Amino acid sequence: MHGVRMPGVRTGRRLLVGLLVAAAATGCAGAPGPGPTPAPTPKPTPTRVDPVAACTNQLVYWAGAQLRGEDDGGDYQHHGLSSEQNDALRQIVEQAQARGPALPPDEVARQARSACERIATSPSASTSGF
Repeated sequence: MHGVRMPGVRTGRRLLVGLLVAAAATGCAGAPGPGPTPAPTPKPTPTRVDPVAACTNQLVYWAGAQLRGEDDGGDYQHHGLSSEQNDALRQIVEQAQARGPALPPDEVARQARSACERIATSPSASTSGF
């Protein structure tokens, strides 16, 4: 075949080389590139939740649910409470029920905050993660 000229072979070879170069330049057979790289977004700074405020919110919520008769059947762990928080919740609910329906909601919140401050400073709070 060396001595025989075949018309279009040289042109075909040039075309093939041109296609291979173009494919390599565009990222393999015309597949779209990954596009521009987005700028990194800064990670949000984690906010520290005040444990007394979080405890107070939990006790107010669950006391309200119990006083309205909305018992979901879950135990204190299901509700995300420690045993100390559950004891405080029981006391708050008992006191509220003893005072009747006229107990102002802010009184429940005051009792809950007081209980949570006491729990936060108790020796068991450092071992329970509260």
